[in-house]
Amino acid sequence: MSLEQLEQAILGLTPEQRQRLAVWFEENRQELLGDGSDDLTAEQEAEVVHRRDFALAHPELLEPWDGTLERVSERLHEFRRQKASARY
Repeated sequence: MSLEQLEQAILGLTPEQRQRLAVWFEENRQELLGDGSDDLTAEQEAEVVHRRDFALAHPELLEPWDGTLERVSERLHEFRRQKASARY
């Protein structure tokens, strides 16, 4: 199976199946990718798992990434405008 076929197969999965695949991949990442140069400490791994479990349990509390850069940029520009107007 080619990489393109694999990508298409993944895109054909349901959201629940993709979520299961993502969890499986993360749990097997070191074995799949090797070197381990970016290994997390046990404490870091526990925090990642905790955050993942929390996100899965409470998706309504998550903030979508769509538009995040625009929102941050807008807030930064507003902050700069306020700072500039305070100088005058």
